[in-house]
Amino acid sequence: MELIEILLKKLNKNAVVTEIAKDKDPFKVLISTIISARTKDEVTEEVSKKLFKEIKDVDDLLNIDEEKLADLIYPAGFYKNKAKNLKKLAKILKENYNGKVPDSLEELLKLPGVGRKTANLVITLAFNKDGICVDTHVHRICNRWEIVDTETPEETEFELRKKLPKKYWKVINNLLVVFGREICSSKSKCDKCFKEIKEKCPYYEKIKHFENILKKFNFRKVSKNKIPNEKGTYILKIRLKEGKKIKFGKTERFFKKGYYFYIGSAFGNSMNLKNRIERHLKDDKKMHWHIDYLLKYGKIEEIYITNERVECEVANEFIKKFDFVENFGCSDCKCKSHLFYLKP
Repeated sequence: MELIEILLKKLNKNAVVTEIAKDKDPFKVLISTIISARTKDEVTEEVSKKLFKEIKDVDDLLNIDEEKLADLIYPAGFYKNKAKNLKKLAKILKENYNGKVPDSLEELLKLPGVGRKTANLVITLAFNKDGICVDTHVHRICNRWEIVDTETPEETEFELRKKLPKKYWKVINNLLVVFGREICSSKSKCDKCFKEIKEKCPYYEKIKHFENILKKFNFRKVSKNKIPNEKGTYILKIRLKEGKKIKFGKTERFFKKGYYFYIGSAFGNSMNLKNRIERHLKDDKKMHWHIDYLLKYGKIEEIYITNERVECEVANEFIKKFDFVENFGCSDCKCKSHLFYLKP
């Protein structure tokens, strides 16, 4: 948990994500968190402020017209569905909880529109109870830091409950949301990260190792429509949006959500980088190589090429720092793999 400690010293651990969270009002925290699903943080804050000028408590929410409520929470994502759920929520709170927001995870999870993220945020922010609120930032960063190895935020929460000391439970969401917004976003800004974090971060270590591979073997980045008619070795950076079981031949494997680096080469008599990589880019191709099956679901995001004959040498460099898919793309050599994995 060394990275969390470093970040606590660098950021204000009491910093809150939104203005709404500052007053710790259970009703406001609950409503604004429901609104926040599939919605940008700045939109959630703007919508919540507008809403709470008219809605002060459960009775106000119960009495407001659903169409007007939807207008108030627009442009939050799925605002019509959220308005419907909020009306149901008001009725349940009034009838079953005397108009009060329940203070237990179990009871909160019974409410419409309330998932584990919302329930945990309410009990920690509004009631100062132990909980771990895992959103996309917490899920992403805890995986990048290798605190957990999970596919979903819910899995991350359960793993953190086993591994994370309780002193971090209440603060980890605010801490990593601030850090995730500004630095460790989905498109990471490692150059802006704190020096002390970079020295310990497994994700940054892999990013730097990849950059060093590119330099060592004189790789250059090319666009999909400017691949040269040259011989060479190439690296494809492939994004798999969701974890997927993929079958190739008699083998079926689960591929995690994230990024994959595939190493190939084009040195045959009638082969060059252009026709080899353009084949990879085609959707309507005959399934032949391992990579064809992965590319049925994954998307090539970046292409790097070098004129050096270094396919296996590059693979041997990747394997020093990256996880790999064993025996993938290396049937004609002694390498362990030519496909390497980076968490998203």
